[in-house]
Parts: sequence; C-alpha cells; structure tokens
Amino acid sequence: GRIPSVDEAKGRVAIIGHSAGGWIGRVYLSQRDYGGRVYNGSELVHSIVTLGSPHIGAPGPAFSGVNWINREKHGLPENVRGLAVAGKGLLGKSSGQFTKNAYEFCLGGDGTSYDGDGVTPVESSLAMEGANCGKMVLEGTVTHFPWSDVFGGDLFAPDLARLHKEQKIPWYGSQEAVDQWIGWLKV
Repeated sequence: GRIPSVDEAKGRVAIIGHSAGGWIGRVYLSQRDYGGRVYNGSELVHSIVTLGSPHIGAPGPAFSGVNWINREKHGLPENVRGLAVAGKGLLGKSSGQFTKNAYEFCLGGDGTSYDGDGVTPVESSLAMEGANCGKMVLEGTVTHFPWSDVFGGDLFAPDLARLHKEQKIPWYGSQEAVDQWIGWLKV
C-alpha cells in the first residue's frame, strides 16, 4: 500500500497505539526525517492515544526510536491532541521476574520500586509531552497484554499469564479498560 497525500485525504483520523505503536505513531506525526522518510502525519491526524507506550528513552537499540521522537522540540504537534494512558497494579516487587526486568529495562535502577502494567511503568507511559496532551491512569489493575490468551504467553511471561487467567485482569483492549479512555476521543 501507500500513504495517501494530503490532497487525497477525506478527513483527519485518530491514531490509537499500543505499546511500541504509541511512539511509532508519534514518529508518523513528525515533520522530521526518520529512516529516510518524512511522514508529516500531523496533517492527517487529529488525535493520538497511546496505551502502555514507553515514552521515556533508555540506552540501547530497543529505545533508539523513543529517544529520537523525544527530541521533538515541543512534543506533539500543536494541531494534534494526545492522551497517554497507563495501566497500574502490577508491582515490580511482586509480579514476577519478567515484570521486574521490563521495568528496569524501561527506567533503569531497581525494577522492584515501580508500578505499571507488567511491561511499561506508569512513569514511562505518562511521559508523552505536548501542549494538548492529557494523561490517564486507568482504574483498577490493568495488564499490558492478554498473556494467557496467546500461545506461548505462559512461557514468555508466566507470572503475568497466571494473573491474567486466574484473576481475569483486563488489558488495554478489554472492554472495561477501553470504556475508561474512549470517551476522550469523543470530546
């Protein structure tokens, strides 16, 4: 496929990005060259919602895109509204080794001191900047992903898969989580 030109567009849309999809959506909005291309998506997008997306850069290649987009002069473009959404309730000290390691990977230091969705700490999920950027921490415990619903989830993140299955912890795409942030798009 191809991205339509602004002249071909029928209207502006919203981007909803989960996990890395949030910072990748921010790259799309930028007017700077990223990987040899300027997307200039802010001309086609009115809003961006990021769900459990890491917005704080860290060392290493996994965060090079986050570090790049965080160099935007004023955060989100002025003509784009943003909402950074975080899940909470999965503490680094009691949600298993995967969560502790993920939190350390995102923010450094001792992963046991952070709260978040099991992958992205609250602090990183809410760090998106911009003049028109809101922040929301979802009510109740919300996990990053429906670990027990996918093949291998119990191998990749065993503690989170067990919690998701046994305690029916919702993830960002569960109806009870969506109901908390979807109204923001309607404003």
